[in-house]
Amino acid sequence: MPGARPILRAALAIAVALVCFLALLAPAGAHAAGGVYVALGDSYTSGPLVPTQHGDPIDCARSTNNYPSVVARNFRPAAFVDVSCSSAQTTHMTEPQTELPAGGTNPPQFNGLRRDATLVTVGIGGNDVGLVGVATRCAQLGAVAPTGRACRNFYAPGGKDKVAAKIDATKPKIAGVLRGIHRRSPTARVAIVGYPDVLPKSGSCYPMVPLSPDDIRYIDELLRRINAMIAGQAAANDAEFVDTYADSGGHDVCKLPPTRWFEGLVPTEPAFPLHPNAKGEASMARSAIELLNRPRPKPRLSRLRVTPRRVRAGRRARVSYGLDRAAPVIMRVRRVTGGRRVGNRCVRPRRGLATRRPCRRLSRVVLRVKTTGRAGPNSFRRTTRRLGRRRGLYRLTATPTLYGATGRSRSASYRVLRRRR
Repeated sequence: MPGARPILRAALAIAVALVCFLALLAPAGAHAAGGVYVALGDSYTSGPLVPTQHGDPIDCARSTNNYPSVVARNFRPAAFVDVSCSSAQTTHMTEPQTELPAGGTNPPQFNGLRRDATLVTVGIGGNDVGLVGVATRCAQLGAVAPTGRACRNFYAPGGKDKVAAKIDATKPKIAGVLRGIHRRSPTARVAIVGYPDVLPKSGSCYPMVPLSPDDIRYIDELLRRINAMIAGQAAANDAEFVDTYADSGGHDVCKLPPTRWFEGLVPTEPAFPLHPNAKGEASMARSAIELLNRPRPKPRLSRLRVTPRRVRAGRRARVSYGLDRAAPVIMRVRRVTGGRRVGNRCVRPRRGLATRRPCRRLSRVVLRVKTTGRAGPNSFRRTTRRLGRRRGLYRLTATPTLYGATGRSRSASYRVLRRRR
């Protein structure tokens, strides 16, 4: 359950003096080989009270051992910028975050983005839904009801789940965050980090964590639901989803140290209640590193067609294609002409090659068009003036390219006919 402003403001205020002292002892970031990495997010990203706390404002509670810092040490970027902040919501990507426990203000997190960024990670959305408040309220209900469905009955009376509705309402906010990152860091690889598995799969550990078995199931259902929502928005907005839930299973708040990676209402290691400790942040980093070690996914273009395939000069033709994700597409038009085969090449016909096998050859590019397609079907219309002025056979080749990853090219042929008199 990310963020803790509504519940943990007092704890942060008490801890600020210690945090400031520890910040003086924080090691300087190491300079490394290449690339620019920017980390955005809420308290599950910043790592409140996980040693060692640093940054400005100090009450954002960023740790030198939060998952972005561990990812940075693994990939060794030349520049690492962490602007995550406890209690952040999606609005704090573009607006300053005020009313922090020690009176600090965190500038809009998008201020940390750079056009030369090569990697951006973001962990956000839980505070928009209010998951920490849900967990705290459920614990209050569970303190006097160790069995039953008190939490579910409170938040989903009659099957109408108010928290699930908030998760659905957060979809466009997550989409807006991802689109905003792409606009400001257009060549960056973008990954959005989901929330880990902080509760057991079954049973309970009452009274250590005052939740009934059904309370635990209900909150876990919400976690999986928000992760599914975030993953869906990642797929729809050219980002990758980091699944932290799988790696963290079996290390929930009901486990005893050192197996516990997520603290309960009374922490036993330096961390906020209901938040990852250093081992939990390391687990989230492992999930991110595993994903980012894979090749950057390439956009896939399919079903390229020119309709009609025989178009009169001066008329319009329709170019259609499909994309698995939104991506820029470069289209090149070449004229198809006759040639003669010489070895593995098809060359221009000339004297002395009359006995060689005939073949078809492509001219140099006569037209280059760059367009941006959305995920799913796309189409546009062009006159023959933009598809080939001379009559004859043409080949259109479309190549999708997204943030440095080039997908497989597809081709379609069409013929321009003589203008009708």
